[in-house]
Amino acid sequence: VTVSEDNEEPSNTAVMIGCGLVGWVVCGPFLALMTALGGAYAAERNKGPIGETSKAIGRIAAAAGKKAREEHLWCKLKAAVRSLFQKRNCNC
Repeated sequence: VTVSEDNEEPSNTAVMIGCGLVGWVVCGPFLALMTALGGAYAAERNKGPIGETSKAIGRIAAAAGKKAREEHLWCKLKAAVRSLFQKRNCNC
C-alpha cells in the first residue's frame, strides 16, 4: 500500500458494507444495520480513532470489492450455484 492509497477516502457504501459485515459477524443482523449506519456516520463526522477505524474498514471493503470484480466472483458464484441444480449423467 502506498502512502497516497492509505489516505484515500473510502466511499460511504464501502464503509457501510464493511462495518455492517463486522456487526453481522459479532452479533447478527440487527447489529449489522446499526454498525453500518454508525460506521458511515463516524467516518464522515468523527476525526478520532472511531472515525479512522470506520474509514479503514471502508478501505478494506472497497479493496475486497475491487478484487471480487477483477476475479469475476459474481459470475463464478452464479455458475457454482447453477451447477448444483444441473442434471448430471451418472452411470451408476
